[in-house]
Amino acid sequence: MSHSCRVRLTLVAAVVALSGMAGAAMFAQGGGGRGGASQMGPGQDPNAVKSVMTNPYRMLEDWPHMGDIKPGAAIGIVADGKGGVWLQQRSEPAILHINAAGDIVKRFEVAFESAHGLCQDKDGNLWALDTGPWQADSPPSTRGHQVFKYDQNGKLLLTLGQAGVSKVGPDTFLAPTACTVTPNGDMLIADGHWSRPKTGPQDGDRLVWYTKDGTFIKEFGHLGTKPGEFMGPHGLAFDSQGRLFVVDRSNNRIQIFDKDMNPIDDWRHFGRPSNLWILKDDTLIVVDSESSYAGFRPAELGPSKPGEAIPRNGGWKNGIRIGSAKDGSLKYFIPGTRPEGLAADELGNIFAGLTGACDTSRKSGCLQKWVKKPVG
Repeated sequence: MSHSCRVRLTLVAAVVALSGMAGAAMFAQGGGGRGGASQMGPGQDPNAVKSVMTNPYRMLEDWPHMGDIKPGAAIGIVADGKGGVWLQQRSEPAILHINAAGDIVKRFEVAFESAHGLCQDKDGNLWALDTGPWQADSPPSTRGHQVFKYDQNGKLLLTLGQAGVSKVGPDTFLAPTACTVTPNGDMLIADGHWSRPKTGPQDGDRLVWYTKDGTFIKEFGHLGTKPGEFMGPHGLAFDSQGRLFVVDRSNNRIQIFDKDMNPIDDWRHFGRPSNLWILKDDTLIVVDSESSYAGFRPAELGPSKPGEAIPRNGGWKNGIRIGSAKDGSLKYFIPGTRPEGLAADELGNIFAGLTGACDTSRKSGCLQKWVKKPVG
């Protein structure tokens, strides 16, 4: 990366940081409960977004085929490596296996308070997260704040956390949001969602390690804006070197850690990240569902004026940014979409999940499959 490019990125990062720290504490995500609600800002049309960056992808209009299943916010996605996905959605049934053709081949008859993440361990088992109530004014619930491990036939193998208990601890969660398998086969859980109920704990943003059998190993991090601190960790991935990439969404950045959890960089030029995915060649895919959306006014700025709204990460466009985990370079941008869920495979497919405005998307659904456009 050239010196001039680094200078420009540094200036952008400074502006983004100021915007993110001012408003992050009161910003809510799209979709709630098991439904999924429209979160479009006034006058915002995601299909009208223009970009000078190359977009070599097109969305399949007739994929997937949900039949009589009501689509819900597509928050947890795991690529099956064959052109299909495992989907965790805010609807019932909450977990589906969808093949490359878009047909549902398996369904787990399970439901969550608020589905919020899906990952797969090295044995092929699926780990599904239930973040629990997350809106600032949400009442307490007897469900949520848990992680569930299933085999590929839907048999429940393990439960972590205590139903309805929002608490930081080795056997409890504040609000689990994302998970991934570590290079040595352990499971890593991101804990702490922004926004969160005002009546519950406010600190506790962390990363938590467990063995594949559910034994607590260690935790790292807490609420804050400094390196190694988090405000709503919202996505996790390891690159080919074993470095950990953490979506620190409400701080408008991706934090990068070495194997000993020393912070080594943070990137703010992929927008306000909601999720990320890293392929074997270190292709980095990042979805931005919240930039420039007019959210709630931060309490520290005082009472809001009539009709006033404060944008999150103002000036940035929603979409999917594709670059390199090796050096942070950007290559492609897919505009006109606002995904929060994300997965990709080595076949070149990108699977994006909407958690709001599904009914107004081009395909009138929450789960999108993006494929390379024909050459020529």
